[in-house]
Amino acid sequence: MPTARTRKTNPDDGDEVADEAAENKAVSAETETKTPDVAPLEPPIEFLPPPTPEPVGGPHQLIPAELGEYIVDDATGRPPQDPDTVFFPVNPHGTALRSTVRLIEHVGLGTYRTPTTRLLVPAGAEVRRPEAERIVAQLRAQAAALASE
Repeated sequence: MPTARTRKTNPDDGDEVADEAAENKAVSAETETKTPDVAPLEPPIEFLPPPTPEPVGGPHQLIPAELGEYIVDDATGRPPQDPDTVFFPVNPHGTALRSTVRLIEHVGLGTYRTPTTRLLVPAGAEVRRPEAERIVAQLRAQAAALASE
């Protein structure tokens, strides 16, 4: 019975063995994982704190003495369709009303009346009844002016 030979002793075979060893080193160098020398510049997003919600004012929400010429709902960019539904009472017999929409106003500020947009009432903010009535009256006047055009 002939025995199986595993290796030839030719000089040409030595070159093949050396080539295989070089290939094995190249493969092991590619699969080797390296750690970075420095940390990334910004922390990963999952470690950032959650954004803080917009503060909702109490019953003493500050409303400017002069309302802007044009008050709109921030979500739609248009005046509310029904000004009477913008505020609802917090308590049945209380004096505070809560806003259902975020209202912004377009005004001209300063000596040169520079056009500016500013927050009038955030959504969910509580305002006193007289201030809410002033805002609703301004919204009604604005709706009447738009209807007459």
